[in-house]
This record gives sequence, C-alpha cells and structure tokens, in this order.
Amino acid sequence: MTMTLEPKTDQKRIVVADELGYCWGVRRALDIIQESAQQAGPIAPVGDIIHNPQVVERLRVKGVVGAESVDAAAREGFKRVAITAHGQGPHLAEQATAANLELVDTTCPLVTKVQRLAQKLVRQGYFLVVYGDSYHPEVKGVLGWASTTKSVSAKKIEDLPWNARRGQEGPGKITPPRKVALVSQTTKNVDELMKFARQLQDMVVPEGGEFRLCNTICEPTSERQNALKRLVEQDHCDVIFAIGGKKSSNTARLAEVGQIMGVESHHIERAEDILPEWLADRQTVGITAGASTPDDVIEDVVNYLTGFGFTPPEGGIRKVDPDYVPAY
Repeated sequence: MTMTLEPKTDQKRIVVADELGYCWGVRRALDIIQESAQQAGPIAPVGDIIHNPQVVERLRVKGVVGAESVDAAAREGFKRVAITAHGQGPHLAEQATAANLELVDTTCPLVTKVQRLAQKLVRQGYFLVVYGDSYHPEVKGVLGWASTTKSVSAKKIEDLPWNARRGQEGPGKITPPRKVALVSQTTKNVDELMKFARQLQDMVVPEGGEFRLCNTICEPTSERQNALKRLVEQDHCDVIFAIGGKKSSNTARLAEVGQIMGVESHHIERAEDILPEWLADRQTVGITAGASTPDDVIEDVVNYLTGFGFTPPEGGIRKVDPDYVPAY
C-alpha cells in the first residue's frame, strides 16, 4: 500500500558525505572517450564505459554506443572499439586487431595495477584468488591477464575449489596448494575482504603454507565508504540514499555499509526511485553516491527531497577540482 506523504518543514535536513560521486578514474575514462568521439567519430565501448545509465545515454548521442563484443561492433560498422574503465583481458586487443579495428583503452590505472599485480603473483608461483563478482568485467579482466588455470574468483569461502585446511586428510577432502595469494576487485568492502582473507588464511597457512593478501580495493572506494561511516556517526541519519547505477558495484557496497551501521539504506539510480514511505517521519536524510555517478544526478535527488521539506546541504553537494590527480 502506497502512503501519502505530506511535506513538512520542521528541522528536516539533507546531509551529504564529504566524498561521493565521480572518482578520478571515471573522469579520466569519460574524458578519453568523449575526446576520441569528438576528434575521430563514432566509437563502440565493449560494454558500458562506466556503470551509470544516465551517462551511457548521454554519450550515445555523441557517437559513443556500447557493443556486446568486438564482432558486434564490426557488424554495426564501427571502425573503433574501446576498453571500458573496468578493464578487459588481453583477448579484446587481439580481437580488435583481427577485426582491423582501432582500439582505445580507458581502463582505470588503478585497475591496471591489479592486472599487473596478478601477473606478478602468478610468476612468483602463487595460486591466485580474486575476491569479487565473477560476472564483473573487472574480475574477468584480472583473471584474463593472470592467464593461468591456477586462479579463481570468489566472494565466500564456499566458492573456492577447496573444502579443507592444509594437512587435513580423508574422503572428499580437497586442500589448498602451498602458496595462495589474494587480490580484490577494486570496488569491494574492505571489512568483507578482511573477513574473507582471515578465513582463507586459516585454510592455507597450516603445514608450511604461504598466504599473501594484497588489498587492491582502490582509494576512492575506501574514501567513499569511510566518508559514509563518518556521516552516519556525526549526523545520525534516519535513512540513506546511495545514488548510482544498478550495475555499480561500489554504489551497492555503499548501501551495504549503511545497512551494516544500522541505518535503513537504499540503492537508487535517480530521484524517481525514492518511495514516499521511505521519507515518512524522517528528519535527517543522508546522501552518498558511487564513483560513476555524475554531480547533476546527485543534485536532482537533493532537489527532489527539498520538495518534501528537507533543507539542502549548505554549500551544495561538494567542491570539485577538475585538475586533481591522485597520488596513489
């Protein structure tokens, strides 16, 4: 049953996390793809250039049209394809060359670092575990660059090919190899990564096992999660809206962080997703946004909430330095 919400003005406010929205890697990818389209004409990213539907639609009118594969782009008459900000395995470059298509690479440098690290760990003799979503293009890309059968993606211990600690014996017991290394999809929750890492370490280290943890969750992801934690602690939010595309892993993690901290949290793509009952009897609404969410989408949500009597944040959603380049 849909509730009818009467807007109120009594001390109702909107508070915004001090780190939210576009990260440097996303801005970089969009700059590259838009400049490429402007200078040389239509281009087809293989997949969504970033995981935000509003941005993908805006780019479409500029000649940036996503394709399911290199072959699909060639069939549609594109002469150029692009690797998205999430990265791809080496196969995509090989396919582009075979199809005689130009390739533009917008991979976030922080994702490239994980790809190179994966290769290094494999060369050092580790079995590689990638903590993340097996279907996500970033995880597929990291495994592609690792280029070994001694690798797997997992989000829980049950996803692994082993079911017992090293040294355990008996029917059906499968134990890990002596050397196991763990890296993470860059947009995951660090607390969940550490929980998984402790469980995996317990399986690997007995009987002379060697376990190596490489926390490859990127700084922008951690910054946004930590900023949300500060917001909840300082402003005592009644409800949180994490704004970002439904495919956005880091936005989904933000909603999870809010829930873990005991605050009702909703992952929304746009203002229209907000149900009036989510605002009933709420005084403080917290706003955060994933690293692929443009500022105007965040501002649309803020403006929508003001229609229900919530006071917007002083000074807007944030200050943006377009020349900022991270040190990590």
